[in-house]
Amino acid sequence: MRCTHVGFLSIPLPAHGTKIGLALLLLLTFATARADIFHLRSGGTVNGQLLEIADEQYKIRTVVGIVRLPVAAVERVEEAQTPFEEYEQRVRQVADTPEDQTALAVWCRDQGLRAEARRHFQRAIELHPDYEPAHQGLGHVRVGDMWVDGRTVVKRRVETRAADQPKEEDAERLARAIQGQWYRHIRAVKRSLLDSSRETLVKKGRERLLKIKDPLAILPLAQVLSRGDVDQRMLLVEALSVFPEDEATMNLAMIALVDAEEQIRRRALSQLIRRQDPRVIAQYREALRVGNAVIQSRAAYNLGELKASEAIPDLMDVLTVEETKWVQVPVRTYFRLWPRVFSRSTVLTIGKRPAAIHQPEIGVWSLANDVRNEWRYRPVTVYRTEVLEALRRITGQNFGFDRADWQQWYEEHKQ
Repeated sequence: MRCTHVGFLSIPLPAHGTKIGLALLLLLTFATARADIFHLRSGGTVNGQLLEIADEQYKIRTVVGIVRLPVAAVERVEEAQTPFEEYEQRVRQVADTPEDQTALAVWCRDQGLRAEARRHFQRAIELHPDYEPAHQGLGHVRVGDMWVDGRTVVKRRVETRAADQPKEEDAERLARAIQGQWYRHIRAVKRSLLDSSRETLVKKGRERLLKIKDPLAILPLAQVLSRGDVDQRMLLVEALSVFPEDEATMNLAMIALVDAEEQIRRRALSQLIRRQDPRVIAQYREALRVGNAVIQSRAAYNLGELKASEAIPDLMDVLTVEETKWVQVPVRTYFRLWPRVFSRSTVLTIGKRPAAIHQPEIGVWSLANDVRNEWRYRPVTVYRTEVLEALRRITGQNFGFDRADWQQWYEEHKQ
């Protein structure tokens, strides 16, 4: 005999899950009418309005649509107010002004109630056709005196669906619902605890987030904490490090490449070194080919730390590069005016007749060149010291920027 919890009731069900047992459970569920938070055995939650129980599955209305959740996946069900119920309360109280309608729309958007959010943004515009916050909420941009939809419309291809595709869509919708709950939870922890100036609250927030083990929390963790300060982004690396899933590896690899703080990039890289995932190396090799010098520099450093011997040819290719850049070059314009001031000629005379006359000139241009420069657009050779260091880390050799020597060594030692 097993039990299912409905509100504060624990209801025994027959082991074979008869229709009578499920019907009784459904009846009692709607009698309490508040079984809205489904705590999953995996650690996540699903919030929504229970519509029915059939075939050992909960059918739940959530902010991302109808989802079906196996009864066996649920650890307990807790009474709580759903976003839909709270919305009904708020909509009855909201003033019919552009400001209040927009504020309610923003709340709806944060709760995942997209249709309701759009409705209230549009109502704000009806009340004030040029109300900027409402237009921005709808994704509008101003063109001259008009507001237009700035979003890109993507046309979906119509394809013949496989028989099991609806099931796949149901599973994706359920995953989005769980992720939405994690996103709101993590964002609440950030705002109420991590953003606090009190160290005890920050510590409490860290502990809460580091206890999360549900893989569906990886994306919300990355979305919320990547927008935080240095300490919060460092916490993100620590939180991701406990997950072996691809999503965690991918986000750690991105952090190691793009975060503005070197200490965070290196902490993420240390986790990647432990994982030894060849796909990370492949992506960093691709990064060497992008047109961004900062990304290339960081990718080279990461490949060196990963001891990626397969990247040696790629690193040799970018050891030096010819680019056209704005560079400072010596300027003589200013000093050319000096002879006009020191203008007395040197005259060599023989007897009383001049035999030679010499006008003053500047002979120390090599020194003057070091005094003043100007910016000019010129072709230059860029020597990539970070690439050289990566090659040195991988090979234990140092041939400087001589590409021919590196190529010869590689041909002799490649397997």
